[in-house]
Amino acid sequence: MHIFKIVTLYLTVTYHSYGQASSKKGANAYSTEVLACFSGDSSVMLTNGERKQISYLQTGDEILTVDHLKIVPTEMVIMLDKQRSKQAQFYTFVTDSDHKISLTGLHLLPIISSNKKINYIAAREVQLGDQLYALVNDHIESSPIRNITIEIKQGYFAPLTLAGTLLVNDVLASCYASVKSHQWAQISMIPFRWYYRLARFISVNDPFDNNRTDGIHWTVQIIYQLISYIQSLTLQIL
Repeated sequence: MHIFKIVTLYLTVTYHSYGQASSKKGANAYSTEVLACFSGDSSVMLTNGERKQISYLQTGDEILTVDHLKIVPTEMVIMLDKQRSKQAQFYTFVTDSDHKISLTGLHLLPIISSNKKINYIAAREVQLGDQLYALVNDHIESSPIRNITIEIKQGYFAPLTLAGTLLVNDVLASCYASVKSHQWAQISMIPFRWYYRLARFISVNDPFDNNRTDGIHWTVQIIYQLISYIQSLTLQIL
């Protein structure tokens, strides 16, 4: 029961965080419908060394990410949200190593703490001097942020990988947003990763219909319906 309460509380907080972010008006109006996205001018590195624009990522693409400071491959599972023509508000970070990445305000970004551990925080909470991991000369190195700007860009995309992370413009980033914990978000996506692995094993190339039209994917709607159900169930048992 204690474990169930903890998970339920986490999901409830997640639900409220997303709902509050989606209801803001005025200055943040451009980002009210954005789930967790990178700007359309972002790119990723495939395992074969080729660079691919994030808008052209397909299910099964093998791309690079980082695990314990080692460059490792991961697979693109699903595009949770994609909008080619809509605009959104982005936080753009430039590091001392001249790396640049643009994310929506609630997107999680791994920041290196003083004890060399990674803390995932929302992009809008990142500050000058915070350290990011970046790919430099085929090695992963930390580099402080020297400049932060807020800008409006057209086109945004939210790829989900098996690892829950990816290198965007050679900068390590999370696939998640609107949550307090990257780790819990990764756990919550276990059923989708299992389904993806099974589907690929039996030669289903695109189990989530990733080549659909623009918009938030139906799997996201299922997640938030589940959260809503658990929230109502919590009121009955807690």
